[in-house]
Amino acid sequence: MPFAKTPHGKISYNIKGQGPAVVLIRGLGCWSVHWHGWDDMLAKTCTVITFDNKGLGLTTSPMLPWHSVKEIADDIAIILKSERLDSAHIVGTSLGGMIGLKFALEYPAMTQSLSVIGSSVGRSGHMRISLPAISLLLRSPFMPETYHDELADLLTSPKTSLEKRRKLADNFRSEDKKQKRPIASVLAQLIAALRFNRWERLKHIECPTQIIVGRHDQFVPKGNSLYLHAKLPGSTLVEVPDAGHDPHVDRPELMTKIIADFVAGHDHSART
Repeated sequence: MPFAKTPHGKISYNIKGQGPAVVLIRGLGCWSVHWHGWDDMLAKTCTVITFDNKGLGLTTSPMLPWHSVKEIADDIAIILKSERLDSAHIVGTSLGGMIGLKFALEYPAMTQSLSVIGSSVGRSGHMRISLPAISLLLRSPFMPETYHDELADLLTSPKTSLEKRRKLADNFRSEDKKQKRPIASVLAQLIAALRFNRWERLKHIECPTQIIVGRHDQFVPKGNSLYLHAKLPGSTLVEVPDAGHDPHVDRPELMTKIIADFVAGHDHSART
């Protein structure tokens, strides 16, 4: 796995597949392994870049309480430059969606298209995350045995089979044993997410943008995605049926098609 050097440490990332370059940005407390194989599906038609956010996974650059989503967006620019890519298609889920929005604002020339999945910004009139999600986050340090099961239930649709939810929980549990999830890094991410209030600048995003939301998102209230769509002129709203906060888990084939088709329709890739 290659590393991109930053002033504060190294960013671990992975690149696979062929075709248009797509950067996948994971959400709160997650890193690249937590795409759970969906990145491999997308890599059949795209060059997929995944990375470990600051303070997580194999990345050595820390996530500190005063960091904002901009610092993570800056890391993406460094990764693209290290791969000699002028631009890429940006796909972010939850906190990753906020990072994607910030990247599109700070690096418009490097953003070919933007897909924001189950994310939020301030002043939407809706809670940034649901009450059950808040409860789980607050209780997480004290429930090592059941945390992953409850997390899997919240990230998926209530219609998702128990077998798939338990498999997802086991995957989270297994990866956390291999690579610890520092609570300080997760808290710093949460602070950055709560401070992200870029609603007034959304109109300045000019790249093709789609807002994707699972119809049964239990983690981030759906109204946040509707608000984003309303504030992003020309954006497309895509509701994924029978899907929750992580629609790539509930509907991996459909999500692959949604992203791949959007990317193919807006690609002008070039390597320097």
